[in-house]
Amino acid sequence: MHVYRGLAGLFIVDDPEGPGLPDEYGVNDVPLIIQDKSFGDDGQFSTGRVDGGTYGLLGDTVLVNGTYEPFLEVRDQLVRFRLLNASNARVYRVGFADNRRFHVVGTDGGLLPEPVAVDRAKISPGERAEIVVRFAPGETVVMDSRGEDENAANDIEEEDFPLVKIVAAARPAGSPGLPAKLGGTLAAAPPAGARVRRFVLSGSEINDRDMDMNRIDEVVPAGAAEIWELDNTTFAHNFHIHEVSFHILDINGAPPPAYQAGPKDTVFVPKKAKVRLAVRFGRYADPMSPYMFHCHILRHEDKGMMGQFVIVEPGTEAQVARILPAGHHHS
Repeated sequence: MHVYRGLAGLFIVDDPEGPGLPDEYGVNDVPLIIQDKSFGDDGQFSTGRVDGGTYGLLGDTVLVNGTYEPFLEVRDQLVRFRLLNASNARVYRVGFADNRRFHVVGTDGGLLPEPVAVDRAKISPGERAEIVVRFAPGETVVMDSRGEDENAANDIEEEDFPLVKIVAAARPAGSPGLPAKLGGTLAAAPPAGARVRRFVLSGSEINDRDMDMNRIDEVVPAGAAEIWELDNTTFAHNFHIHEVSFHILDINGAPPPAYQAGPKDTVFVPKKAKVRLAVRFGRYADPMSPYMFHCHILRHEDKGMMGQFVIVEPGTEAQVARILPAGHHHS
């Protein structure tokens, strides 16, 4: 309920020695926070189904940066948009009404190795994507979201929505070409003998358990490189891990789309799908400060679809208490 009624924004972390992407904030580098809402006759948010149904409320009105039917005037030929799906449950397939191609340059946790040309980029709740789009002088185009066809694996209701009307200047400033290389990395092959952890996703449980604030579900040695297998036995979910960056190894045995091959912390898991992640953990160890993993469809999270892990000094895993004392800190 807090997320549905509240504000959302981005922390933007950039490398000053980056590859030369558009970076003038609000001019050619623009954050777009996408949220769906429903409004009552009095103009207030409707909240009746936020905590009900399979996915919670799926709004019939989309706001971008808190604005209904927004427009943006751009003065540069090349513009970078940083997309955040800040909705409770809705999935978006972002593109343009004229079906133009554009490039994805970054995912949740950083840049791709090179730009990837697409006509749609799919983002589920909590996911981010950075895209770069070229505009012609004086043109007007609508960035929109389009639902997938009825045979798609996603079973969350999808609809078509306009997002932002973009109006290009009659004489836009020239922009350098998109860099051929961005500096990101693809998933490294998991080391031989890497630990495999399996997570069975059901209606609102992970491994047949609801969240318990005092229980540690997984203990991970600092610096570990592991494989996490997500086995979804029911309707669509998505999976978010705190503290880490991971790469998608495969979805139902196939590599992910190239635009999703960068560093991530949230992955969409279609109904009845199996997803494998290459997960690399940090080196800070603290057995008393657990991190979360959870479904980022917030109705599912609130029903208990969460777990906790701690990162500990290698070799001390067996010494960690799985029950935490009252008053401990959650990250």
